[in-house]
Amino acid sequence: AEVRTLRAHQFPEDQGPLAHPVRPRRYREINNFYTATVYEKGSEVVRMIRTILGPELFRAGMDLYFERHDGEAATIEDFLKVFEDVSGRDLAQFALWYHQAGTPNLTVSST
Repeated sequence: AEVRTLRAHQFPEDQGPLAHPVRPRRYREINNFYTATVYEKGSEVVRMIRTILGPELFRAGMDLYFERHDGEAATIEDFLKVFEDVSGRDLAQFALWYHQAGTPNLTVSST
């Protein structure tokens, strides 16, 4: 169901003239901030992190996130840092998903 939602709502937005990153550097009006890209693509990036790390490390990262940042205005960098700390992995690549507009272009080949 998530893939259908992304393809139906978020991909067209990300491929069109209104494409913007999950976390825009600026906005004209706060109402423009509530889009399929912010909600759908943003939540998909969180799901990708969970898939890569596995449920146990993801849960440990979420626990650490709330321990460190409960009641604060945390950033995506803060969010990624807790998962790097619990997993020992470099997750800097995920910041690109938040800072860049557009959908990825992939080429797949089999040998």
